[in-house]
Amino acid sequence: MPSCSPLRYAHSEGLTSLCYDDKGKYILTCGSDGDVRIWEGAEDDDAISHGTGDKAFCVAYKNDRFYIATDANTVQAYTFPGGSPDGILARFTAPANHICINQMGTTLVAGSSDFTIKLVDISSGDTKKFEGHEAPVLSVALDPKEEFLASSSCDGSVVIWRVENKEKVKKFQILPKVGDISLTKGLCRLCWEKNGQFLYVPLENEIQIYDRNSWSTTGSIQDSQFSGVYSVLDLSTDGTHLAAGCYDGHILIFDLKTKTCVDRFKHESGLSIMSLSWNPSNQTEIAFCDREGQLGLLSEINLIGGNQPAKEQRVKETLGIFEDDDDDAELVQASDEPSKEQIFDEDSNDSTPASVLKPLDDDLASEDGEAPPVIPVQTRIIERPGFVPTPPQGAFQPGSTPKHLSSRFMMWNAVGIIKQFNTEEEESIDIEFHNTAIHHAMHLTNSAGYTMGDVSTEAVVLASPGEDSDPSKLTCMHFGSWDNSKEWTIPMDDGEAIEALAIGEDWIAVATSGRLIRIFSLGGIQRDIFSIPGPVVCLSAHTNQLLIAYHRGMGLPGDQCLGVHLMTVEGATQINHQPLPLSHKSSLAWMGFSAEGTPFYMDSSGIVRMCNRRFGMSWVQVANTKSHTKGKSDNYWIVSVHENPQQLRCIPCKGARFPPVLPRPAVGILPFQVPLCQMNTEKSQYEEVFHRTQLLSSHLQFWNTIGYEYDTSIASELAKPSQEALMKLFALSARSDREFRALEVCEMMSEPHTLQLAIKYACRLKYMQLAERISEVVQRKSAEQAEEVEEEEEEVVHRVQRVHNHQNHVQENEEMEEEDVEVDQENAETNSAGGPLLNLKAKSKNEVLSQSYGSSGRSNPFKVLTPQKPEPTKGTQVFDGMSKKKQTSPGQVMLKNTRPVKAVKRTPQSQGKITSVKSTNEEDKQEESQKKSKSAFDLWFEETKSQLMEELPEADEESLVQTAAERFRKIPKEERQIWIQKSKEGDNKKRKREEEEIPTRKVNPKLAGFAFSKD
Repeated sequence: MPSCSPLRYAHSEGLTSLCYDDKGKYILTCGSDGDVRIWEGAEDDDAISHGTGDKAFCVAYKNDRFYIATDANTVQAYTFPGGSPDGILARFTAPANHICINQMGTTLVAGSSDFTIKLVDISSGDTKKFEGHEAPVLSVALDPKEEFLASSSCDGSVVIWRVENKEKVKKFQILPKVGDISLTKGLCRLCWEKNGQFLYVPLENEIQIYDRNSWSTTGSIQDSQFSGVYSVLDLSTDGTHLAAGCYDGHILIFDLKTKTCVDRFKHESGLSIMSLSWNPSNQTEIAFCDREGQLGLLSEINLIGGNQPAKEQRVKETLGIFEDDDDDAELVQASDEPSKEQIFDEDSNDSTPASVLKPLDDDLASEDGEAPPVIPVQTRIIERPGFVPTPPQGAFQPGSTPKHLSSRFMMWNAVGIIKQFNTEEEESIDIEFHNTAIHHAMHLTNSAGYTMGDVSTEAVVLASPGEDSDPSKLTCMHFGSWDNSKEWTIPMDDGEAIEALAIGEDWIAVATSGRLIRIFSLGGIQRDIFSIPGPVVCLSAHTNQLLIAYHRGMGLPGDQCLGVHLMTVEGATQINHQPLPLSHKSSLAWMGFSAEGTPFYMDSSGIVRMCNRRFGMSWVQVANTKSHTKGKSDNYWIVSVHENPQQLRCIPCKGARFPPVLPRPAVGILPFQVPLCQMNTEKSQYEEVFHRTQLLSSHLQFWNTIGYEYDTSIASELAKPSQEALMKLFALSARSDREFRALEVCEMMSEPHTLQLAIKYACRLKYMQLAERISEVVQRKSAEQAEEVEEEEEEVVHRVQRVHNHQNHVQENEEMEEEDVEVDQENAETNSAGGPLLNLKAKSKNEVLSQSYGSSGRSNPFKVLTPQKPEPTKGTQVFDGMSKKKQTSPGQVMLKNTRPVKAVKRTPQSQGKITSVKSTNEEDKQEESQKKSKSAFDLWFEETKSQLMEELPEADEESLVQTAAERFRKIPKEERQIWIQKSKEGDNKKRKREEEEIPTRKVNPKLAGFAFSKD
């Protein structure tokens, strides 16, 4: 009979569950008091306790996490041993009664009182639901091969399910029917044989064995000395013994090879055994809990058995037994730790050990030369698994919730929401737009089985993964089309399924299982197709940009190895198949673009990163959503990202990774923060503001480089916080006697006015050397600016020359056209008088010139085209108000730099605040150029033009401009600076007049207001 430790209180009376950790060091228990306790052995007087709810029904442990089924009708994961919530794996409409986990810890199965069973993929959250029981589920057991699932229920049945298609394979009606789990005597906790060949089912008086090949009984296990109800079963780690807990308090140990009972234990109070578990590191130890919530530990379990009673087969720890006083002594040796046992002489008062036990064949031979039988010592083989690769992350749609949910979001972005309902009563899709001016809400019947979708201001795209009989197909509802045919569908080829999709400005990108990216137009034209190096993870699109995430290979244990490719649909590459940085043991949770077109993504650890175009297309962390959550199991689900204003729009999810459809969740706003060191100091806070402002305003430079223009007032408004932060950082450095650091800050200042303020501030603090060095910085930057002005003036002169040349060419072209008309008339007269051969005429001068320009690869400079005003495009995308700079020929370049149009008031669909020049012909550009402020060269030329005309009366306009440009370059530098200053003063006067004309316009305060408010 095994020895039992003193029973100790663990939980209040009721259903109690326990398990060991993977190493067998800790025991985890839960009970009707809602607490989970972690014991370091049964004698631990200071167990760690974690509250999980009002009641806890079952506990399971795997891979440094434990899982609890609570009265909140959920199965919740917690970290070990901290006990922090780590996500909800399954939800029911009633409490889950039993849970089990596969050997690898990747799959969890839970049976509930709502008659359903759910099988959950722990890493991805994918769920399979098994329905068919007519009463609460008592227990579940997953086949070690993960092909079958066994379950028992209060309806009296034991059902075998096929995991792949969720069908019933076999149903046994062998249990007594009860209405609730609290009324049953036996919990019928099923157990599989180690290799999955046999299923053990506890019944009254016996344990039946079912073979997986035929699902028929191949025998039973029973004990002649026991007549009662078997309730719970557990298999030893090596799979050779089965422990059975009974309703009357018995615990029986069976040898599966002989199907006999080798050891037994009887509860001192006869209380029902509610749960038991073998120690994975000690085959002779079992922990159990009874109905009153008491914890006990059985040790020294006999795993050998025999025909004699167990007490005659065991030797006490510190005592050797001699049957008689004569010389013929028979020694009974124990199999556990023989080297530690000592033999003492019964007749001797000396406590000195007589001898230490040695092998029986050497020292324990009897007088007649016959050795006593040797009891074999069992050896246990410990199987250590090798390297197990991390399962690759499946493909998903950013802004969508898992596909297994009956009601889910197919897409939630800045334009609208697509919701999918998949129940027995209804299979439908609801589409709604944040701005109803784009389109009214739509309700569709989902008979095609769509699971993926995306929405823009021009179209809605849906895709189905396809099945064996039906191919995967893509459907587009182009409501922005001007014709009546607004919907089209394209099926994929056999064996190719759509895994991800995204909508761009006027195109659709689709990723398929064949590792192909297919580009379609909104009208349904197949534009491009190309391959990617690995399985796709997700796609995202913005205007003409396409962002692709895919698997590059096998990552380190627990990590995903993902790659990213950023390109335009025209074929230009920005990020060429580079690794995507992820946090340790995390996966990709969301990827997309900001409203201004900058790539962002978030991993499952809550870290948000953005693409830093200024620093070699690198990825920089700009937010940590986990720092804003209240609990460790809480998460934020991203909806959209905006750089101006700086907003991260998310939905808070309490105890889950994604929000429910009903009730409709509310969107919150999180701030950005660059993780600099020592963020609790004033210096780091100013540095963080500067870096964050620089990062989130870099999109203006990017769009300007690819041909878009923006209002300069927007850029100055965005740069204002960074300039203020630099001034504060300069003042802090100067007050801290960090003059070198203060000079470094001045190097980062771009405005001359702020540098002058820095000089004054340094003089006020009597740092004269610092003030002198700042003055040198000002002079150097002024010289660089003057050189830039010279280059601009030279460019202006060249443009003027090209304009005059173009005018001369146009005049010559007109004259030649008049001559051509006369020649044509003469030829017409000649042709009317001559025969057929007279129809062959010589090439005109205009044709010869046209051919000569065409052969050299240049367009005809004499051809005058009538400009056509482009039609406005439909839609309210972020960059709909943005247009490309007009590409002009050398003769059509404007005299002066065009001044961009003022940005319109931002609407929910135009977040970028980027505008462009809308002029369409040369006359409009000249009218705008006249409204622009005059450059230094223009002012100087106007004042000296009369003098130059007197000196050169015979010079034409072109030669006069060339002479003026040469003389302007030769004037002294000081005088040139005076003219530059005059041109700037003219800009300031014009700006003041505009401000007087628009009294409602706000005036930006000067940076000196906060830096020198105090003496």
